[in-house]
Amino acid sequence: MRFLIVDDDESVHLFLQTVLHEHGQCHCMFTGEEAIAAFDEAHQDGVPYDVVMMDILMPGIDGHQAAGVMREKEVQKGLKKHELFKLVMITSLVDDTNVSKAFFDSDASCYIVKPLEKDIVLDELKRNLIL
Repeated sequence: MRFLIVDDDESVHLFLQTVLHEHGQCHCMFTGEEAIAAFDEAHQDGVPYDVVMMDILMPGIDGHQAAGVMREKEVQKGLKKHELFKLVMITSLVDDTNVSKAFFDSDASCYIVKPLEKDIVLDELKRNLIL
């Protein structure tokens, strides 16, 4: 399994790499722009990401915008539902607007609230058929 972890906080990268390393490869990006470039490169190389773990609040392109761009690119490629990446929003935002945007606009599989805890992350990923 290939994970793309997108967060402007390096401690989140380190934590998720530690939690997820036994489940697959983890690649980390700090911005939405970097994430979109990595997403494109992975598709060009024929090894798309299975899971994108996306923070919402980031400088430049935020997580909602980056996820939207990636989803639009999947539509343009004509990918089927089972070929789409699983989106996991990881954020400190718990308001209804951001939760709704994540699930309805970006087709998120789950929404994990920071601070992240290993058991919660793994339980959410298993419950949503990601692991």
